[in-house]
Amino acid sequence: MHKGTIPALRYAKSLCGDGLTPVSAVYVEVNPQHTAELRKEWEKWGMGIPLKIIASPYRSITTPLVEYINREAEKHEDAITTVVLPEYIPRGWWQQLLHNQTTLLIKGKLLFDPNIVVVSVPYHLRR
Repeated sequence: MHKGTIPALRYAKSLCGDGLTPVSAVYVEVNPQHTAELRKEWEKWGMGIPLKIIASPYRSITTPLVEYINREAEKHEDAITTVVLPEYIPRGWWQQLLHNQTTLLIKGKLLFDPNIVVVSVPYHLRR
């Protein structure tokens, strides 16, 4: 969990102002040793949003996440599924090459599904 997660969670909750539309967060577990700490952090900062943990034995993030999103979207074929991704905005344009590569891959894999919308919530890195 990083500082960019909090604004993304706030934005996701704001999309569901009626309180009836489900909001959930997903964590792809590539290192099980970090999961216990994440659960503690989530209890503190997760704003009551349920956290789904997906194990990834091959240390892949994008494939298990995209598969999960597609399964969830199929359950609600008559609705639009919105995926909210926190995205670092570095100070310099050249630093962009170091950040957000996973986010870019996720966006690319979901781009062609007409029932899924991907939204990036920028988190500006400061000095």
